Amino acid sequence: MFNSGIHAHHIHQPGGAYHDRIHQQQSTSRGFENYNSARIGLCSLPIRFECGQFAGKIIRSELCEIQKADLGRKYARVDRRPLDPPPVVTLRFFEVLNEVTSQRERELTFEEIQILGLLCTVDLFPVIDAESHLGSPTGKSGHRKSNSSSTTNSSHYSPISYDSHGYTPGSSVHNLSPTSPTYPIGRPATVSRTHCPGDIVHSVGYNPIIESSKMTDSLVGATFVQPQFIDYEGTRTLIFVFSDLAVKNEGTFLLRYRMFDLFSKAEGHEDRVIQAECYGGTFRVYSTKEFPGLRASTELTKLISRYGIRLNIRETERRRRTKDAHTETPSGTRRGKRKQASFDDHEGVEED
Repeated sequence: MFNSGIHAHHIHQPGGAYHDRIHQQQSTSRGFENYNSARIGLCSLPIRFECGQFAGKIIRSELCEIQKADLGRKYARVDRRPLDPPPVVTLRFFEVLNEVTSQRERELTFEEIQILGLLCTVDLFPVIDAESHLGSPTGKSGHRKSNSSSTTNSSHYSPISYDSHGYTPGSSVHNLSPTSPTYPIGRPATVSRTHCPGDIVHSVGYNPIIESSKMTDSLVGATFVQPQFIDYEGTRTLIFVFSDLAVKNEGTFLLRYRMFDLFSKAEGHEDRVIQAECYGGTFRVYSTKEFPGLRASTELTKLISRYGIRLNIRETERRRRTKDAHTETPSGTRRGKRKQASFDDHEGVEED
């Protein structure tokens, strides 16, 4: 299904680091067979497609988290609470116009994008000693824009496999990068001695995020979502909304987002490839007793709900309410004292 409309074309001239990635992609795309890469992710690198909506074109895909979750309550079967606010990422496509120099690219307009078959999936990673990095959302709306290129090694290839149902999260991980990975300046020297460099996929401050620490099995809810167009900041924008995610464990975590197209095939690859990925901001999952309550819904959450996506909308903050309840017998004697914590997602009334 194609969406119609008018949107201005944008021409980009990438910087030096991007030139290096382009050159690497060109020099290796013709010889990936040397790397035993039947199943490989080409995350955020330009990809030449041989079939699908981008057949015959070289396309670079880009994911960016614009709203991160701040907190969640540990999942329980009788009381399931999704992460709040719901994580949201945008997806953009760029066509490389000059294959030889790779100096110019054009952002595809929304009427050029077929959303059927596009999927985004998430992985869960624990973040150790990261409370100082949590912070509050930027601005009143809680939006944040995260570009993974600043902290993620763009030449780190993550293999991916698909079965009849799509992405198989349990795939083995190998470092197929033709060059040694680089890390952000200031990383403690002990990190490289503690972890295999190929296993470090991201960092939060000085805290490395390790591929082998992935806890995706601890996620509950819709871990694969389809995109939708919305009008965001004056532009027709393609977004993925993870409105139904909960976590089984307490702690501090972050999400990794990965996008692929079921109906497009990259040149030289039998299986579908990951076209883009990014890492989100950190959030904390609390126990029921420690859960502090929920803030009012962000402006972005309210905007998305107007496009028909089911979300919990709160006009006011939901603070933790504690009751000291004395239960009396018919004769008037008190049996004892108990505490109750109550949260209400359905009424727009602030609770004390």
